[in-house]
Amino acid sequence: MSLPRIVVACLFLLPVLAGAAPPAQLPTKLVEKYPDRQTLTNHLRALGYKLRGGIDKATTDRTESQARSFPYFSSSFSVGGAKYPFTMVGYRPQSGRPATIKTVIIPLRMNFVYFGANQDVSQTFEPGPAVTNMIHSPLYVPAAFPNGVGQFGDQMQRAAFWNLMDAGHQWHVRLDGPTVAPTIDIEITPETGTLYTDAAGNPFGDVLIDFIDSTAQTILQLLDLGADTLPIFVTDNVTAEALGYHTAYSVADGSGGVRLQTFIYTSWLDPALVDPLFADVSTFNHELAEWLNDPFTNNLVPDWFYPPATDPASVCSGNPFLEVGDPQGNGPTYADFPTVPVTIGGVTYHLQQLVLWQWFADQVPSNAYHGWYTFPAPASITAPATYCP
Repeated sequence: MSLPRIVVACLFLLPVLAGAAPPAQLPTKLVEKYPDRQTLTNHLRALGYKLRGGIDKATTDRTESQARSFPYFSSSFSVGGAKYPFTMVGYRPQSGRPATIKTVIIPLRMNFVYFGANQDVSQTFEPGPAVTNMIHSPLYVPAAFPNGVGQFGDQMQRAAFWNLMDAGHQWHVRLDGPTVAPTIDIEITPETGTLYTDAAGNPFGDVLIDFIDSTAQTILQLLDLGADTLPIFVTDNVTAEALGYHTAYSVADGSGGVRLQTFIYTSWLDPALVDPLFADVSTFNHELAEWLNDPFTNNLVPDWFYPPATDPASVCSGNPFLEVGDPQGNGPTYADFPTVPVTIGGVTYHLQQLVLWQWFADQVPSNAYHGWYTFPAPASITAPATYCP
C-alpha cells in the first residue's frame, strides 16, 4: 500500500525556527521533575487509558454488508436475561475465512518549544525507535503463545473463538505488514503540553488529548486512507493525558453515504526508563486488542468490578464497554497482573494481560479455548467478572 503524496501537506505543523522569539501570549511553564521512579510510575498509572468516540449500532449494522470498512461481524451474549450485542473485527468465525487487516503507522515527531522560566527550553522526541520496536514486536511478528504460534491479536481472538469457529480452525484475524508513513512534525507549546524529566534528567512529554485527537483527525483528512486501513499514531516518550486510546467516528464518503473511521493513538515508552507495565508495546498491545474486540466503541457489557474482586483495592469500574484491556490494566488492581514478557530476536517485549470477551459474559465454564478467561497468561483469571450492584 502506497501513501498519498498529500502527506507532505502535513508539514504545516512544523515548529518555528530555533531561536525565534516566543509568542507574547504564551504562558510560562517550567519543566517539571519527578524525583524518583515511584513518582514517575504513579504519574503514568494515573494517566491510564481513555475511551473516545463511538458509532451507534444502527450505523455499524447498516454498513456491515456494504463493505465500506475493514471486515467485521456481529453477534451477542446474554447476562441475567439481558442481551448484549457486539461487533468485532474479522469475518464471522464460523466461516473459517481469514482476515488480513491493513495498517499504517504514522510517526509523530513531538517538538516541545518555549518551556522553562525564560521560555528557552525545547525538546524533540524522535519516534524512530518506537516504530522500529513496534514493527518487530509480537503484534506483527509471529511468536509462541499458550495456544500456538502467531501474532498476538490473532492468537487472542482464536483463543476466544476456538470452539465457535469453523471445524478446521482456519479462521484468523491477522495484521498485514505495516506501511510506515513519513514522520510528521508536531509543535507543542506550554498551552498544549507539559515537559518533565525523571530523576536522572531523561525527558518525557505529555500533551492535551483533545489536541492530539484533533491533530490526528486533520492528518487523516490529508492522507485520505482507504476505509479498510487502521491508522496507528505513535509518539516516543510522549503521552496524551493517557497512555493510549482508540476511537471511532463517521465521516461522509462523498457519495451520499458514510465511512466508518477508526484509529489508534499509542505512546511508546522506553523500557530502560519505565516499569514493565508501561514499557515498549504494552500500550499498543492494549489498544490493538481493544480495537479488535470493540472497533466502534459501542459494545456494551454489564458494569464490572476490577479483578480480582478479593483484592481490597477493587472497586466498581463504571465502565460499561467491552474494553478487554481495562480490567487488568486500567484500574486500582493493575499490580495484580504483571505484563507477560515475550522475546523475539533477542529483544524482550512487554505484553499486557487482557480478558477474553467471555469474562464479561458470565460464562461458566467459558467456551473459549480450554475454558480461558484471559490471555496471554490464562491462569491469571479463572472465573468471570463480578458485576456491580
